[in-house]
Amino acid sequence: MTVDEISFELISKAGTAFSMMVDSLNDARNYNFSEVERKQESAEKLMNEAHNLQTSLIVNEMNDEEVKTNVLLIHAQDTLMNTILMQTIVQEFVRVYKREEERS
Repeated sequence: MTVDEISFELISKAGTAFSMMVDSLNDARNYNFSEVERKQESAEKLMNEAHNLQTSLIVNEMNDEEVKTNVLLIHAQDTLMNTILMQTIVQEFVRVYKREEERS
């Protein structure tokens, strides 16, 4: 795969995972924790696939292959980082909603 193809895959996988995390937060707000778990597992799978793509770029560069850095790759990296951050935040909110439900 070219760097541009990898970048598009990263954006697609990380972007879809981001959307799933947001959806799972909405499910948590409605105490639908089975859906939360299902969506978070799917998002985690996509994030792992995206991370593997990112790792392939790093390995290529470490093997002295030229990795073309452009705005598309920067956007792909940014999308993945934001998704990882969103996952952390959503997981914390899910804990809060679970505690809230237990207290009701």
